[in-house]
Amino acid sequence: MTIRNLPIPAATLVALTAILAIVAVPVAGSAVQPAVQQQDDAAPGNYSILQDGDCTTIEPLGDGTQSVEEFYDYRTPNTTPESYTYSSLGTLDLQRDDTSILFLYEGTEGTSLVLVHDRVYGDTNGSAVTMQFDGLPEDGEWVVEDDSYSDSINGGPDDEFEHGETSSRITWVFSENSTDGGAFRGGLGDDDLELTVDPAFNDDADFREYPGEITDWQALSGSDDGIERTSLDFQPIELRAGSCSSFDVSAVNAPTDASPNESFEVSATVENDGNVEDTFTVPISIDKAVVDEREVTLAPGAETEITTTVTPNATGTHTIEIGDETAEVTVTEANDETAGGTGTDADGNDDRLPGFGIAAALGALLVAAVAARRRQE
Repeated sequence: MTIRNLPIPAATLVALTAILAIVAVPVAGSAVQPAVQQQDDAAPGNYSILQDGDCTTIEPLGDGTQSVEEFYDYRTPNTTPESYTYSSLGTLDLQRDDTSILFLYEGTEGTSLVLVHDRVYGDTNGSAVTMQFDGLPEDGEWVVEDDSYSDSINGGPDDEFEHGETSSRITWVFSENSTDGGAFRGGLGDDDLELTVDPAFNDDADFREYPGEITDWQALSGSDDGIERTSLDFQPIELRAGSCSSFDVSAVNAPTDASPNESFEVSATVENDGNVEDTFTVPISIDKAVVDEREVTLAPGAETEITTTVTPNATGTHTIEIGDETAEVTVTEANDETAGGTGTDADGNDDRLPGFGIAAALGALLVAAVAARRRQE
C-alpha cells in the first residue's frame, strides 16, 4: 500500500530521524535487514490445478448461501421454473461462447466441482466434450447432470454418463446456443484429494452431432476483484486441495529466560505444505522488527530446520516471530551499563535502545509510524 501526504506525529518523526542518523554510519554488530517475502499461506478452501509442470491456485466461487443445484439452475420443460433451453441459467454471467469452464463452488452443502460447456443464448454452433474423471471421492456424487431430462422429451438426452465408485466418463453433446455440464459434490475438502480430469474436445470426443468448436478451456477462481480466468491446454489436469505455493512453521524454539549481551539460538521447523517444489524466504522478527531471514527450497511435504542466533542488550520481555509462530523471551539481570544506557555495549550496539539492537528499534519505530499514518486515514 502506498501512503501519501499523511503527517507523521512529531515525537515519532524525531525519534525515527535520530535512529536513521545512527544507522547511517556503519556500526559493528548491527544491520538493518531488507524487506522480505511474506509467507504465502494456504487459506482453507484453496485448490491447485496442475498441468504439464504448471500450477495454478484457485479459490472457490460462492459464499455458502445457496446450494450448487440452485446456483447452476438447470432448466428443462420438466423443471420448475421450466425452460426449453436444456441449459444452465444460473451461470450465465460466467459463460463464454465456444468455451468450457471449470471451477469450485462453495454452497450450503459444501464444496462442488462445476463444469459448464459453451453459452446459452450465445453465438455458438454447439459441439461435444468427453471427460474422464479419476480419483473422485467415494462419498461424493454428481448432483447436477446437464443433460438428464426425461426420455419422453425429444427422445431423451444425447449425453452419456458412466459412473464408477471413484471415476466417471461423461460425453456431452450440445446444440447451438445451449450449454451442457454438471456439478459433483462431496469429499472435495479432503487433504489427500488428487482428482484427474482428462478432456477430449470436439472431434476428439467419443462422439459428436453438432459442427461447432470449443476453442478455450478455462479454470475460474474467485478474487476480491471478481473472477480470474486461466486458460488451460486441452490436456489432463490434476486437482488437489491446498495452494500451489505455501509453507508452514512449527513452534518456535527459544529459551524463556536470557541475560543481556549473552547469545542464544532460536530455531523452528519449516514445511512445504503446498503442491509444488518452491523456494521460500522465511522472516525472523523480534518485537515486529525483521532481524534475519532464511531461504529454503523444499519439495511438497518436505521440511527442514532453520536457526539463528540473537544477542539481547536490554531487559524486558521480547517476542520472537518466525512465520506465524511466536515465542517470548524475558531478559533479566541487566548490568549497570545496559540498564543505565552508557552508549554502546561490547558488540557496538546502542544499549540505550530497547530490544535487541538498532535494527529492532528502527523496525519498531517504522511500525509505529505506519500505524500512526493508518489511524489518520
